[in-house]
Amino acid sequence: MYFGKIPHPANFSFCPRFDEGRGFVTERGAALASSLEAIGPNAWRLRVETGDAARYSDLARFEEALGGQGACTARLEKGGELVLEDESGVPFLAGKSGAMLGLSGSAWLLQFEYEPQMKFYGFGEHCRGFEKSGQRTKFWNTDVWGDYPLREVFEGEPESLYVSIPWMMIRSGNSYAGILVRHPGAVFFDAASNFVWDEKNRDDTDRKSFYVGAPDGPLDVYILAGPTLAELTRRMQTLVGTTPLPPLWALGHHQCRWGYASPEDLRELDRNYTEHGIPCDGLWLDIEYMDGYRVFSFDPALWGGDEGVRKVCAALAKKGRHVVPILDPGLKADPSYAPCAEALAKDLFCHSSSGKPFTGFVWPGKTWMPDFTLPETRAWWARNVRDFAAKGPSGAWLDMNDPSVGAAELWDMRFRHGEEPHPYGHNEYALGMAQASREGFLAARPDERPFLLSRSASPSMSREAAVWTGDNYSNRHHLKMAIPVSLNLALSGIPFNGPDVPGFGGEASAELAVAWYKCGFLFPFFRNHSERSTPRKEPWRFGEEALDVIARYIRLRYKLIPYLYNLWIAQEESGEAVMRPLFYDFADTPELPLWNVDDAFMVGSSILHAPVIEEGALSRSVSLPTLPEGGRWFSAIDGSLHAGGISETVSAGFAETPLFFREGAILPMLPGVRKNAKSDLSLVELHVILFRDSKGEFRSTYAFDDGASYGYRRGERTQARFLARVEEGGRVLHLFVENLAEAYRPLAFRVAAYDAFEVIRIEYAGKSRDCVPEESAVTLTGGELHTCVSSAWNAAMAGR
Repeated sequence: MYFGKIPHPANFSFCPRFDEGRGFVTERGAALASSLEAIGPNAWRLRVETGDAARYSDLARFEEALGGQGACTARLEKGGELVLEDESGVPFLAGKSGAMLGLSGSAWLLQFEYEPQMKFYGFGEHCRGFEKSGQRTKFWNTDVWGDYPLREVFEGEPESLYVSIPWMMIRSGNSYAGILVRHPGAVFFDAASNFVWDEKNRDDTDRKSFYVGAPDGPLDVYILAGPTLAELTRRMQTLVGTTPLPPLWALGHHQCRWGYASPEDLRELDRNYTEHGIPCDGLWLDIEYMDGYRVFSFDPALWGGDEGVRKVCAALAKKGRHVVPILDPGLKADPSYAPCAEALAKDLFCHSSSGKPFTGFVWPGKTWMPDFTLPETRAWWARNVRDFAAKGPSGAWLDMNDPSVGAAELWDMRFRHGEEPHPYGHNEYALGMAQASREGFLAARPDERPFLLSRSASPSMSREAAVWTGDNYSNRHHLKMAIPVSLNLALSGIPFNGPDVPGFGGEASAELAVAWYKCGFLFPFFRNHSERSTPRKEPWRFGEEALDVIARYIRLRYKLIPYLYNLWIAQEESGEAVMRPLFYDFADTPELPLWNVDDAFMVGSSILHAPVIEEGALSRSVSLPTLPEGGRWFSAIDGSLHAGGISETVSAGFAETPLFFREGAILPMLPGVRKNAKSDLSLVELHVILFRDSKGEFRSTYAFDDGASYGYRRGERTQARFLARVEEGGRVLHLFVENLAEAYRPLAFRVAAYDAFEVIRIEYAGKSRDCVPEESAVTLTGGELHTCVSSAWNAAMAGR
């Protein structure tokens, strides 16, 4: 497969018109059954029977009807072009008249008019920058280290990575549209690229357009619109499935290395994290824990059988550690191995063209691959995962599910008992594995939220598992790619994602390790992972100075866990992004363009992070978006206030990172310096980012539950609403607290502010109390910042 080459419209014949009642009409006069169906406000589904009978697995789950509001319109014109208009009736997306729907053999494409002001985003994990103008790509999940030369992996930009999400987001002026192709095969996109090498050879027929297409099968695309990036993202996320609220421990720090195999490896990690006072929730096991790389097994010489596994997992759980082993899809081709024997007897493996089980060559040697397109295979896998989870692991890491088969030719790996060719199930292979794995964990522990991590993905993986961005490398090149790749995944329906820190392959210097940790500590997923032939990369391996800095940022993540947890509540409920580009919440203006900021990001709407990525740099330029009513940004380095709507040069030393809180934010944080992973969400500090000269009222909500079970779906959650303002000429910080629900446990809090208020007044549970604040201090990303803190937890006021 040529990843860098895609079909071109010059090789297609186009339907010159669309007739109501007949559909699209080809050049030869044949009518193609067509429908444009509204599936909700600002959401449509376009389907055309192109005449090709190619079939694909259909494991993705899409919402049939979307809610919300919207007044955009979509229609098909007689020239066969689709036109989207905004609420004012102004077109902002249009197909090419007489040349929108093209056919070439079994392939089809949809071609749209390109306008110079257009910008393109999404494209899943495609790694070439944040904004995608001028790019083309093909969506085909790869085993990157196995499918590309390693120099290209380490220093280049491979065309296709592990994740295929055929979602194109188009910004045209102040309007947004998105196209999601419902096709799990090798979909192709072109964002107005230039096929003609020499400009003087261009003619009128080479006028730029952009297009989406597929190699075969009927045309089936979703077209979404939104007046804002945030609204479009929420709509797309709802379509493919929001992320179920993860367990609290999944939001913490995780430790992994290819080479961890035994209980003693995990105990050593526990001892070191405890000794250094660094929180760490997850201890991960790579392939060496298995018995001869047999999936679902533990090496009895290391673990002492199933009972030994249970004891180790239980002992670590008492210390707040969660054991997460790897699960690869391939089974050792060994009929004496019970799971393999059952799958062989029930014909659950993929076939080769010979009719025999397809054989790949990965860690177990000869390896047979389960056919996850078959419901009976998914049921078999789920039963084995259920038994595996019953031994004590808290979650699972789903690797090699691209699928990776070593040096064997993938094209000979067929699905549905050999009846369907390889593309039928390729891109959804990981999704089927994740669906079955999640079902298995829920069968083992029905009221415990599972956490799964997958390397590969396709649309609707958000319902099943988080995604890490695969096997990266310890260098500046991969560090610079981390933010734009994760941002586009977040915009493409994969909000729970992140890179390995400080890079899987290669050697990390102390400076590079610190840079990775400062960049990555607020990514949705946060794991230290490394390859077995590299020098060890645990936080304490880089010297005392680096250790102090790395520990600071891990601890700061845990301090912010209440805020982060509430972002995931919003993700499940409405599809709100967690990690966001700057123009998600704020205006992109000619004075301060935000559309191509690919080295900074928002965490929710209140925290802006702009890490220093360049080697040796001690400062960087930071774009600070315009806030309503002249609001300012608060620096977590030194407590300074900065106007919005400008770009500033910000200094940041070895231990510092440019982190800003928006004025008016009410940030729930855990108290003190977090040196373990214990996180009581009912006991928080509310850091109110207001100052004696602040104007206006600011609102926020905070919710919490047990962080582990599905009790919140039964109403077992506490939720409060806050309103804060400054009164009496800057003398008083006034916080109003309204209990919306108290079905879990009472909320206990105190208030922290970063200005010298004389009084912190709290109105809560029908009572008002003036607190004379105590002087205190907190260290965030720089030096010690002076704070004033209300003198008593409010629990005393509520009788707790």
